[in-house]
Amino acid sequence: MKKILLFVNHNARQGRSCEKKVQDWVERNGFQVLNPNSSREDSNELIERHKSEAMAVVVGGGDGSVNAVLPGLLKAGLPLLVIPLGTANNLARTLKLPTDPDQALELLEHGRVSEVDVGLANGIPFMNVIGLGLSTQVNRMIRSDLKRWLGAFAFVWMAFKVAFRMSPFRIHVDCDGKIHNARSWQLTVCNGRNYGSGLTIHEDATLKDQKLHGLSTEVREWWHAFYLVPALLSGRFGPEHDVTVFEGAEMKITTHHPMRVDVDGDIKTTTPLAVSLRRKALKIYVPVS
Repeated sequence: MKKILLFVNHNARQGRSCEKKVQDWVERNGFQVLNPNSSREDSNELIERHKSEAMAVVVGGGDGSVNAVLPGLLKAGLPLLVIPLGTANNLARTLKLPTDPDQALELLEHGRVSEVDVGLANGIPFMNVIGLGLSTQVNRMIRSDLKRWLGAFAFVWMAFKVAFRMSPFRIHVDCDGKIHNARSWQLTVCNGRNYGSGLTIHEDATLKDQKLHGLSTEVREWWHAFYLVPALLSGRFGPEHDVTVFEGAEMKITTHHPMRVDVDGDIKTTTPLAVSLRRKALKIYVPVS
C-alpha cells in the first residue's frame, strides 16, 4: 500500500470545500493516510515520526500551509505534493502546478520529483517570499474571512488602506558584498518567481536558479506605485521605474529601528535580517514537461 502524510488546511480559502474530494481521491487510488486523525498534532513532529514509512507529504492549502511543514520536510527529506487551496498560491503559480485537486493529486502517480531551492530568513525556511514595509502591515491586518470573501483583491484593498497611512523607511542592504541604502516603502526578497497577488519579482526567476531576487520600491509618494503595476506584474523593470532590483545568494538587511518581517505571508521575524539560500534542498512533485 502506498502511504502518505496528508495535511489539509481547513482555514485555506478552498480548504473545507475540497477536503472530501481529496479524501475520496486518496481512497479511490489505493493510498493509505498515515495521519488520519492528526488535526491537533504538530505536522513537523508527524513528518519526523513517519519519515521511514511515507512516500510523500501532501499539503492542501496556500503558501502559508506549505511553509508550516517546511522544517519537517527539510529534515526528513521526503518529497512534497501541493494541492493549491489558498488565496494567492504563488508556489503553485511559479511551478505551474494544477489548481484542480484531482489533477494535483495525479502528480503522485504521473508527475516527477524536482529539487528546488529554499530560502532562509534568520534561519526560518521559506519557499516564496519575505517582505517588510507595506506587505507586513497588510499581512498583519488582513482577516482570513476577508481573504475567503474577496480572494486576491483583499490584499489589494488592504494595501491601499495601509499605504495611505504609512511612511517610507530607511534600509541598508548588503547583497553579496554590494551595498544599497535607500528610503523604501516595501522591500521584497523572493526565492521563486511569484509573490503577492500575482506579482512577478523578475521575469527570469525560478526556484532552481540558485539566486535570491530582491526589489525595493522607492517611489516619492505611495500613490506613484500605481504606475509600477505593469512592471510589477511582468517582472521587467527599467531606469524609468522608481525601484532597485538586486540578486545574490546572501543578503543582510538592516533598518534604523527593528521592523517586522513577513515570511510566506506570516510575520515570523524582525530586522536585522540575514537571508540565504539552500540549493536543491526540497523535493517536490511537478508536472512532466
